[in-house]
Amino acid sequence: MEIQGRIKQIFPSQVIGQNGFEKRDLVIVTEEQYPQTIIIQFTQQRCDLLNNLQVGQNVKVYINIRGREWTNPQGETKYFNTIEGWKIEVIQTTNVAYQQPVPQAVPVPQPQRAQQQVQQPQIFDNNGKEPNPAIYGNQEDDDLPF
Repeated sequence: MEIQGRIKQIFPSQVIGQNGFEKRDLVIVTEEQYPQTIIIQFTQQRCDLLNNLQVGQNVKVYINIRGREWTNPQGETKYFNTIEGWKIEVIQTTNVAYQQPVPQAVPVPQPQRAQQQVQQPQIFDNNGKEPNPAIYGNQEDDDLPF
């Protein structure tokens, strides 16, 4: 299993018992909607994995969950869980702000203008002859749409 988060605290190594058992704890805070503060234990030679880490770094920790049963002198049974780390990776984050792409100017082709002259419509009577201006009047002065 694995868990990701930001390092909150790195504890110094502790030697426990007379047989030289060494352990070292790491506290990370997950970055999710409801952040969780998790303590992870590293033991023996794995304690050295924490030597080059710093508070504030984002890490991915590979873990195993260990459970054990213990009976106290009064005969009560207690249960304990330990999250044991066995590998750790620093997650490289980049602080590059998002920048909107700058639009590139693309030349728009200009439409080619036709070099044609607009001809004035010619008006003919029913016989195919041009009308007599004396009868129809001057077309320029006519404001009728037809």
